[in-house]
Amino acid sequence: MKRWKTVIHVHTDYSFDSNVSPADLIDTARAQGVDCVAVTDHDEIDGAFAAREIGRTAGVNVVVGEEISSADGHIIGLFLNEHIPPRLSGEETIRRIKEQGGLVLVPHPFALLCEEAMSRRAADRLAPLMDAVEICNAQNPLVWENWAAARFAHRHGLPTYVGADSHIRGFLDGCYQTMPAFDRPTEFLRSLANATLTPGRFGLSYYPPMMLRHCWDLVATQRLSGFGTNAPLQPQAQRSRAAS
Repeated sequence: MKRWKTVIHVHTDYSFDSNVSPADLIDTARAQGVDCVAVTDHDEIDGAFAAREIGRTAGVNVVVGEEISSADGHIIGLFLNEHIPPRLSGEETIRRIKEQGGLVLVPHPFALLCEEAMSRRAADRLAPLMDAVEICNAQNPLVWENWAAARFAHRHGLPTYVGADSHIRGFLDGCYQTMPAFDRPTEFLRSLANATLTPGRFGLSYYPPMMLRHCWDLVATQRLSGFGTNAPLQPQAQRSRAAS
């Protein structure tokens, strides 16, 4: 069976903090030999649909997802058909994901540098409802948080994946999994159980534009040029809370 180089947890400029257009994403995927990307913009789904359309003609498979800012922290829904609003409880967010036949992934749990990371208390409560846990994040420099996520997944018997969490043009496969080709959510989970995970980190050149964007948001009333080009306008405080 064909195996796909698969990158999970990817942002486009439909996220306020990314400068990657859907076309840029597909171009980078082709250049880096990526067969499949799971696009998970912050509280948005249209960027994933746009990337999927471009990917169909370019030979790159796209899973439509969303990184949802629930009241209990970030939750990723994969294989979605409809947008799920932020600020719902973790249970309600998950219910709406499952209602669409989607999968529930938890990105960067316990991450100190992300205000929206899921806490240990919330994660323990929601563990029976999860489908997979991110145990390495390519833009997170604090490796012990990845170890804590791996211990959590093992304790609860949950499948694991590694997430890119890419926001910057040209950076994509900092973390990826090589897994059997899949089509539907149930096939994805079976494939993930047979995946080879390749953890890693983006190089140092990834971080200056991310830090510039973050500092700009703290002092400016308009977005930094090139970031969030297709994202809806949101109050500054809401944008800051959604950042990862």
